[in-house]
Amino acid sequence: MPRRRLGKYNRILVEVLLCVMAIYNIYKLLFTIYDVYEHMVVTLLFALPLTFIIYSSTKKDVDRVPWYDYLLAIIAVVTVADIYLNYASWFFRRMWLVTPLTTEQIVIGVLLISLIVESVRRTSGLMFTALITVFIGYLLLAPYLPVIGFRTNPVRVIEYLYLTPYAIFSTPLEVMSTYVIAFTLLGAAFSMSGTGEFFINLAKALVGGSSGGPAKVSVIASSLFGSVSGSAVANVYATGIFTIPTMKSIGFPSYLAGAVEAVASTGGQIMPPIMGAAAFVMAELLGIHYGKIMIAAIVPAIIYYLGVYVQIHYYSLKTGLRGLPPDQVPSKNQVLKRGWFYFLPIIVLVYIVAVLQWSAVTAAFISFFIAIILGLLSRQLRVSKLYQVLVRGIEDALSIIVVGAAAGIVVGAVSYSGLGVKLGYIVSTASFGITVLALIYVALITTLLGMGIPTTPAYITAVAVSVPALAAMGLETFPIHFFVFWYAVLAAITPPVALASYAAASLAKADTMKTALTACKLGFTAFLLPFIMVFKPEILIGYGSYEVMVRMWSITTSLVATYAIATALEGFIKHNINILLRIVLMAGGLTLFTPTHITVDITALTIIIAVVAVNYIRRQTKTGNNSKT
Repeated sequence: MPRRRLGKYNRILVEVLLCVMAIYNIYKLLFTIYDVYEHMVVTLLFALPLTFIIYSSTKKDVDRVPWYDYLLAIIAVVTVADIYLNYASWFFRRMWLVTPLTTEQIVIGVLLISLIVESVRRTSGLMFTALITVFIGYLLLAPYLPVIGFRTNPVRVIEYLYLTPYAIFSTPLEVMSTYVIAFTLLGAAFSMSGTGEFFINLAKALVGGSSGGPAKVSVIASSLFGSVSGSAVANVYATGIFTIPTMKSIGFPSYLAGAVEAVASTGGQIMPPIMGAAAFVMAELLGIHYGKIMIAAIVPAIIYYLGVYVQIHYYSLKTGLRGLPPDQVPSKNQVLKRGWFYFLPIIVLVYIVAVLQWSAVTAAFISFFIAIILGLLSRQLRVSKLYQVLVRGIEDALSIIVVGAAAGIVVGAVSYSGLGVKLGYIVSTASFGITVLALIYVALITTLLGMGIPTTPAYITAVAVSVPALAAMGLETFPIHFFVFWYAVLAAITPPVALASYAAASLAKADTMKTALTACKLGFTAFLLPFIMVFKPEILIGYGSYEVMVRMWSITTSLVATYAIATALEGFIKHNINILLRIVLMAGGLTLFTPTHITVDITALTIIIAVVAVNYIRRQTKTGNNSKT
């Protein structure tokens, strides 16, 4: 459901509460040693009632707050406040699933679960709401189900979902109430201090004047902006408003302009240093520092954007698309002179996380303060508007916080029922023990879960049901998590429900399905890459104890493979490539992606180089003949 256009007094009330929530989080997370369960409860105490005021229940309520939403907000305050006042005795001074629940505890549990489900319906839509409802229904009906059923009762289900650290108040909500709040505040500081505008101008200065320049600007600007927003749809609207009309103005078809923006923006969630919220969840589930996730994602992110960039470049050359007019291409020196300092918060963030190995939350807040100071010094941000940074950051975090609580219900359902082990056994059996087939099943499951559902819950659910099966087959846990995370991200451009593609199509005024299918073509290598991460995990920098030469060889062959596949898809280098050579290029690229003997890699490399060389020679020969004529 859309956000409301709040009236004066409601807006004042909401902004005051958002500012209080922001200040509380900055103080609590940066300057105190806090109880994580208490912090999660307080976060929900703010987030749930604010969600019912800010997000409308229907499209008809966009301009007003009906009485029942005030009532829901009050019920949310009373419910979560009761948990806060009793959390120590309810969480830690009783035996889970042994001590009987009181009537008060049962009522509070039912209310909390119901409020979370309704808040998710408003913020994330019906698809995720339906998924949560299915899992809750499964728990309640479990005693009557064959094969996947188990013994339980409704009271025990309620208790497990909210009075244990394995469901609502578990890792997803912990991540959302710490990492995500810190990084959404940082994102708001970046956005309101002029960082987004600087990234677009920098991209225009670098590639705007080349063939197909606006599309390349989209790729570079979206990768830079996406690395501080971590949201595909938000990225589409932030950069697409500029890039899509500009692409169309130089001759890009509407559907292609939308597809370029969709696939470029989706990559923001896998682009270090600030990746999607699911990356923080991954770090917590794996029990490792976020810096390791960030470093490991560098090469896959480069491969992702290389594949998109190469296709755009050769499409533009093939169709004769020009770049931006010279008067619209700013000077590189001038852009950097005016905005070089925008890189400082990002550099500090990377240094603190990757080198000093401090908490990512601490790093985010330090970068947040640096961004604020730079915004004030550059006069992009005024002191009187500082509160808007806090308001925007926390308001953007609300939907992610309630998603975290809801994702905890899914995690709780899977862990309480043992469903992960059962579904893992089904995957293992259906794949006949063949690793590639099992990975294909997991990719399909993750993509289906990600259709119309935010990346984080799709990732969490898929990991819960797939990791046991894949780990039992001997696969390493770290690449498995990257595999699932990657497909959860790619669901944003995968039809039939492709949220990023549809957002871009609406901006481009293009056919939604054609836009989504074209985005899949542009991101074709991205769909192959998760398999490479599993079978050639040495491309994940920092993971494993691989020799430097082995790691460098795998990275190099993967980059060449990406170039070959992207070129084969576009069918052009300096000259049109015939179908036979396109097949050869595609085969060479796929071979390099496959873990084989080095002699096979060298053969594939030689073939790819030969095809490219032949294309250049044909072009030069044709040019020479024309000049003689």
